[in-house]
Amino acid sequence: MAGKILIVDDQANMCWILSKILVEAGFSVETAHTGSKALSIIARGGIAAAIVDYRLPDMNGIELFDTIKSAYWKIPAILITSYGSKTLREEARRAGFAEYFDKPFRNQALVATLRNVLP
Repeated sequence: MAGKILIVDDQANMCWILSKILVEAGFSVETAHTGSKALSIIARGGIAAAIVDYRLPDMNGIELFDTIKSAYWKIPAILITSYGSKTLREEARRAGFAEYFDKPFRNQALVATLRNVLP
């Protein structure tokens, strides 16, 4: 597979769990614990898609995705959150996220969605 999947979550254990799931599914991954670190990784290139937590220490996931889009980086992203609501789901849809998952979610559903959004 060309390109890596970027996992952006402030919780190290969630990054580890998602990395393990995705590597076992055949993906290459990179992780970031802040929005600013995610932006620097994306700027280097080679990221095919992102899985972004809503609550990050320096910005929220929607703000991060808006910044990514404003820099003309065209990568699909999936928003994940422990603080889900109908309002947040709608905000994610309007922001252009490919999908939205409330934690906990089914691993197979995340992997299948990721495969569907990749070019």
